Amino acid sequence: MEATREFFEELYAAHGVGVKRFIFTQARRDADATDDIFQNTWESVFRYLHTLRDGAKAKSWLYSIAKNEALRYFSRSGKRGLTGLSSLDSEDAPEPIDEVAGDFPDAIADADRLAALMGKLSGAEQQVLLLRYSYDMSLSEIAELTGANHNTVKSVARRATIKLRKYAEVES
Repeated sequence: MEATREFFEELYAAHGVGVKRFIFTQARRDADATDDIFQNTWESVFRYLHTLRDGAKAKSWLYSIAKNEALRYFSRSGKRGLTGLSSLDSEDAPEPIDEVAGDFPDAIADADRLAALMGKLSGAEQQVLLLRYSYDMSLSEIAELTGANHNTVKSVARRATIKLRKYAEVES
């Protein structure tokens, strides 16, 4: 795949916001760390774009770079961040991102309820659901990003969904 400025701009336009949100969760909502990691991520993307052979895998490639840049940032800086990202057994999961819902109190109430329900799940379950539904990643992309087996990711997602439904029914 030929690395071009236009392709880089397309990647940034399509995935820039999602990658920044992903990094924000990895940086435990530290704005300075998020900015540093985000800049390093896109610098690496630009530098290594020529190594991307399959444009269909660009999304998981981007998120892998973001994950690695976050891990590198926290290992160099000595700050505590989400370093257990590569392990689905980690109990150290990102907090759900608060979405700005404007003048929609029902949407805010639903987001608060979902955040409370997500808090009852294990770190691995939160991570898989966050990547699956907030970042619209396929199970294969999540497996590639986390370094876990596809079937493990599938099981974790299924188990988390069942638990989330059960918790929601109990609260109703």
